[in-house]
Amino acid sequence: MANLLFSPSGRIGPSAFLKGMGIVAVVSALFHLFMFKGIVWGYGMMFLAFVLLFYPMLALLIKRLHDSGKSGWLGLLFLILMVVIYFIITSFIGGMFAKDEALVFQEAMLELQGNVVTPEEQFAIMGEAGDPYAKKLAIPVALLAAVSIMLGAFLVNLILKQDAHENQYGHPPAA
Repeated sequence: MANLLFSPSGRIGPSAFLKGMGIVAVVSALFHLFMFKGIVWGYGMMFLAFVLLFYPMLALLIKRLHDSGKSGWLGLLFLILMVVIYFIITSFIGGMFAKDEALVFQEAMLELQGNVVTPEEQFAIMGEAGDPYAKKLAIPVALLAAVSIMLGAFLVNLILKQDAHENQYGHPPAA
């Protein structure tokens, strides 16, 4: 398992890639559920999930690219594209599931910009205005995280065709 998620060398086939990305998707969704604890906790844990899962996702993408005979550097492009799509979609989710709460949170953040407050006061204001917003979004955003990772994985598998022969990155993976 550690080799699957943490080593960028070698090759993996489509099914092993989906298995690895499935693990990443579940872990990501679990981190996103911290939104139930509030906006500060939620965004903090979402950032931590991104930091912790960036390398395993990149390692999986590199090995999948190697399996199709392509350079692993393209993995960065795929990963950046997945992150951009995720942020675009989540911006729409807030408006769909928590429109009123999103407006209250945005107004509170705009008020903070014009005032000089201590970090403690800033976190208190963010929590008061943002916690209802975060709690309403916890499940949709957690599901979205998992679905977007798996959708990205399926698209990668559609784009990249497996090289059935030995290539510069090694022997084809066992079925």
